[in-house]
Amino acid sequence: MYVVIDVETTGLFNKDRIVEIAVAQLDEHGRVTAAWETLVNPRRDLGPQELHGVRAADVRRAPTFDQIAGDVIELLRDRVPVAHNLAFDSRLLAHEYLRLGCEIPNLGRFGVCTMQWADHFLPDAGRSLADCCLAGGIANERPHEAMSDVLATAELLALYLNSMGPAPLWEDRGLDPDAPVWPSIPAWSTEPVRRGAGAADGGAFLTRLVDHIPRVPDPPQADTYLALLDRALVDRHISATEADLLVTLAADLGIGRAAAIELHRGYLRSLAAAALSDGVVSASERDDLNRVAGLLSLSLGAVDEALAAGANGPAPVRARPEYRLKGGDVAVLTGAFAESKSFWAKRLESAGLSVSPNVTKKTSLVVAADPDSLSGKAVKARQYGIPVIGVDSLDTVLARMAPTSRV
Repeated sequence: MYVVIDVETTGLFNKDRIVEIAVAQLDEHGRVTAAWETLVNPRRDLGPQELHGVRAADVRRAPTFDQIAGDVIELLRDRVPVAHNLAFDSRLLAHEYLRLGCEIPNLGRFGVCTMQWADHFLPDAGRSLADCCLAGGIANERPHEAMSDVLATAELLALYLNSMGPAPLWEDRGLDPDAPVWPSIPAWSTEPVRRGAGAADGGAFLTRLVDHIPRVPDPPQADTYLALLDRALVDRHISATEADLLVTLAADLGIGRAAAIELHRGYLRSLAAAALSDGVVSASERDDLNRVAGLLSLSLGAVDEALAAGANGPAPVRARPEYRLKGGDVAVLTGAFAESKSFWAKRLESAGLSVSPNVTKKTSLVVAADPDSLSGKAVKARQYGIPVIGVDSLDTVLARMAPTSRV
């Protein structure tokens, strides 16, 4: 009978993309009979993440819209569409299909918008979903998560239905005979991806390396791997995307888990040697070594071993000095920040960095709203081997700038 839909998007305009979609099929009484949801990879920046809460770490493994387009049609076909602000959801959905060269029926012309009907059923309430749920005694524990909004909207529809006689006030609504028919797109039953799917992808990446690869010799393979590791650790955080890059590179170089552990221990020893260069290991330096050890799946005991080795013998050979920013380096901002971009630009400039609008091979750092950003700038930076960090890690990176270049 009914089908409730909700989409979370990168913005409000036709050019924006869907990043999450949820659908619930209902019977004539408004009872849920089936539900389906997935994140959608928009292959671009995710927009106002502080509003919808979708993380790039999750979305990067999600299907693109063309991979679910047929599945969505099968869920909507021959049912009365329902949404809270149906005009918005139907418009963004229609533009996704237009990008595929398809036209779908105008859902707003024959569907039910619970926001519009709120004036009739909840005359004293506001029009937002939150206000309508409050007035109707409906719980929506995770607003702006598509499935949570869908289920709340389904309850709102049921409340409307229970307030009427046997014939719904919108029973004259039906598919416009002049509207285009649903396009014929194969339904692939694509595996959905939900929030939290990438929660652990950046941690313990060592466990994803295979055990039984012949021991890799020292440079150049080791240097190549350590160079990528060094850039990933510039913010003392390994994002899900960086973990994927490290695992892929290790596999390409023939570096298995045992060899990676040896390389990680050597990397930690070189950091310990740097900390010991002035004869004293400060509390902050010790904390930094502990943090790196954790990121490299090494025990805290490995820090003591690294410090002992640094105190009793020569520092391990490094292919290059630890990656740190210096005054005058170029940084680029990307994504929709909770604060303005000018706020973060001033923060970077006050640290002695130059801010540029575009990524080039001369760029030293990209600061993103999300460290796993899918924006074109972030993608280009990774292709050039330029670190991409989240704003939450910026203070860590700036604090570790080369001392002679701080302002």
